[in-house]
Amino acid sequence: MISPSPIKRRFRPRDLLLPAMIAAPALIAALSVPAHAQMNGQAQQAIQKACGADIQKLCAGVQPGGGRIVQCMKAHEAQVSEGCKSTMAALKAQRAQ
Repeated sequence: MISPSPIKRRFRPRDLLLPAMIAAPALIAALSVPAHAQMNGQAQQAIQKACGADIQKLCAGVQPGGGRIVQCMKAHEAQVSEGCKSTMAALKAQRAQ
């Protein structure tokens, strides 16, 4: 018994349209993540260096995560050191650009 041969279809450029529409945003996102992650890591290092002592002193009992440290620092804004305040302002200005 002879099996039926599959029907051969001619290639059309529009056949690539849907895969390209799916792949392009994924590729852009994948390429942009390392730069964002690096900037985020640099910002975290700057905050830790400038605000680490303030966080330990003012927010020692606060469990990290969910923005709890940030909320604690905002609640104690008047007691935060000048170095921490200036670093936070500089990072905020960088993000705005």
